[in-house]
Amino acid sequence: MDNLIIKHFIPKHFLALLFLCFSYQVHADEVNVTIKEKGTGLPVEEATVILLNHHNYNEITFDNDNIVYKETDAHGNARFINTVIPKAIKILATGYQTAIQSNNSQQSDLIIYISPLEMEGEGLEVTVNRIKETASKVILSAEELTQSAGSQGDPLKAISSLPGIVSAGEDSAEIYMRGSGTDDNIEWINRAPVGYLYHFGGFQSVIHPKLIKDINLFLGGFPVEYGNALGGVVDAQLRPPKNDLMHYYADISTIASSFLIEGPVDDTLTDSFFVSGRRSYLDALFSPQKFSDLIKDEEEQDPDKVTLVPRFYDFQALYRHQLDKGYLDTYLFTAGDAMAMELRGSAKSDPQLAGAINEKLEFQTTGMTWQQNWNNQWDHIMTLAYYHDKSQMRAGRDDNNEPFYVRVEENTIFWQPELHYRPAKDTEYTFGLSMDYSSAPVDLYMPRPDNENDPDFDFTSRKKYRLKKELYGAELDAYLKYRKQWNSKLTTIAGLNYSNLKISGGYDEHEVSPRASLEYQATPSTLFTASWGRYIQTPDASEIIEVFGNPGLKVTESEHRIIGMQHKFNSLYSLKAEAYHKPMKNLVVPIDENDPPNNYANAGTGEAYGFDLFIKREPRNRKIGWLSLSWAKSERTNELTNITRKFTGDQPLTLTAVWGQPFTGSWNAWDWSVKAQAHSGTPYTRVIGRHHEDPNDTNSRWIPDYGKHNAERMPTYFKVDLRISKEILYDESKLKFYFDIQNITLHKNIVEYDYGNEYKKVDAPTEITGMALFPFFGVEVEF
Repeated sequence: MDNLIIKHFIPKHFLALLFLCFSYQVHADEVNVTIKEKGTGLPVEEATVILLNHHNYNEITFDNDNIVYKETDAHGNARFINTVIPKAIKILATGYQTAIQSNNSQQSDLIIYISPLEMEGEGLEVTVNRIKETASKVILSAEELTQSAGSQGDPLKAISSLPGIVSAGEDSAEIYMRGSGTDDNIEWINRAPVGYLYHFGGFQSVIHPKLIKDINLFLGGFPVEYGNALGGVVDAQLRPPKNDLMHYYADISTIASSFLIEGPVDDTLTDSFFVSGRRSYLDALFSPQKFSDLIKDEEEQDPDKVTLVPRFYDFQALYRHQLDKGYLDTYLFTAGDAMAMELRGSAKSDPQLAGAINEKLEFQTTGMTWQQNWNNQWDHIMTLAYYHDKSQMRAGRDDNNEPFYVRVEENTIFWQPELHYRPAKDTEYTFGLSMDYSSAPVDLYMPRPDNENDPDFDFTSRKKYRLKKELYGAELDAYLKYRKQWNSKLTTIAGLNYSNLKISGGYDEHEVSPRASLEYQATPSTLFTASWGRYIQTPDASEIIEVFGNPGLKVTESEHRIIGMQHKFNSLYSLKAEAYHKPMKNLVVPIDENDPPNNYANAGTGEAYGFDLFIKREPRNRKIGWLSLSWAKSERTNELTNITRKFTGDQPLTLTAVWGQPFTGSWNAWDWSVKAQAHSGTPYTRVIGRHHEDPNDTNSRWIPDYGKHNAERMPTYFKVDLRISKEILYDESKLKFYFDIQNITLHKNIVEYDYGNEYKKVDAPTEITGMALFPFFGVEVEF
């Protein structure tokens, strides 16, 4: 009997006991799982957390009839009560890669980081409180602009690759838009004016690249809200500060380093802020002597010398208070640039420029923007800003050894309230005012400045003027716009802008500028547009102020005539094509520089016409791309002399192609982009000879003899830039680095001809070429 028990009972219970040992599962009162986004550490809400109790991680299991999966709350937390400690956790979340993490250490509190997917998101076009018109408007997101090769990660530098835009020089970010001058464009940052957009004309923009959300670019035909200018509009919108948690960013690049701090002010999340700053450090890396050696021309026997290595800074701060259906932004933008040189050899042909030359620029814009949606019919946006601009320059000396100089400080109060009324879904009225008042103490001893009308500008021989006076200026614009959608296809927009312009010394102009546009949606994917408008601009201050210029000048005018077509091939690719004609009149031309106020007259006319084509790929899956083609002609005529010439910004043909995407295979974490650009050479005036200033004195200085104004053209320009970058995600931080390599084909682009310090090389000038192969780099860290 005992043997029977041993034989049958013990093995049975032993096997059961053995089974229990191997199938034992650890129980816990509570299992807590927190899901965060990899790279930022932000909590992921509504992520599905699945507890897995088997080695087959794809199997969803149950425990005592309790389902062991839950969705995370607003803090990224999922809490499980009276459950088994899982062997693994599986996470499913929209917009993130599916993640499975083992739990071999049997933890009951886990933090899991999941990686974002490369979403099929549309390109950004912000129309809320932005201008809705589509004619002559190009919109690019910050993602596209910073990924573009040649931009060095700066969105505002990339706009020169768009159609209808001609750069003023290879290293210049100043632009001509459809045949208008570089000073003929409106520049806005968050609806507020700024002193200048670029350090030293092109090094980098004055706004931290991480703050720019998108850029709306009107190549012409812009609506009444923007005011007056002969050219176009650069309207950069900054993103709001992040208000989830504190974020810190720092970077170092070839010529500058920067920081950015942003986050919520308190737990209510209604108030947030950012502060950012940037400082160049070329002056810390190079002494003036070393920098002079770096840029000097080896052929010069007495080269110019840098005495202050170029340096710049900028700073931005914004505080946002979130309102019910609106917001209130308070901000500060400031920037400064400085450099100094000693001109030696280059001043031999212009002796009064010899000696020290230095320049210092700075501006501050302080203001507020209040946007409010009152109900379904009424909303408004208002900007109030104070703008301070200070510029100082000293250059050369006169025959009495007194330096020439300019010191100007401008103080401007700017106010622009704007009201929108929508009585019906298909009807919208816009009412607005734009007012600014400026005072500018001016102290100078200088000849009148040169411009593109002066191919033979000679500083030494120009008459010098003295002016020490506080100048005043005021502008009042009142505008009205009516937008009507007549049916599902046709929309019309009509606007009227009234302007009153006053400047001390007697300048007082009253002008009315009507503008209209039409949009016809022929098919769901094809839109036809047309726009027309009158555009005016006050002459340059040096042309109308007392002593220097003619206060009796009138406003300059242009008429924008534009027809276009936009077509969307599919969800990825679209096309925009436009033809334009821009006649101009009352342009200012110099007459007799020694006879103010009769030294300027509204005796110039101009004409620009052309065709722009823009094919764009929406930014998705880390891929960007566009192709721009521009054919254009721009001329100026002096009606007093009946001489017609090419405009300095005339480039008949420009072609730019941009493409960017990830590498394939094991290099998928790396991105590359390439920009290829070719355009007709820029017009220039050739030096055809030289003569002594005093024909009877062979020791007198040499004076150049110029050919026909802008009759010659530089050789065709061609350049290819390459950008390679990689972003590495850590649990709660990111590291990104890039190389932006200029002119990878080593193409020799002639940008200028040097005739020598005393024009000895008239018959064989030295070719000044643009940038050779040069790698820009940057390293960014964000946490």
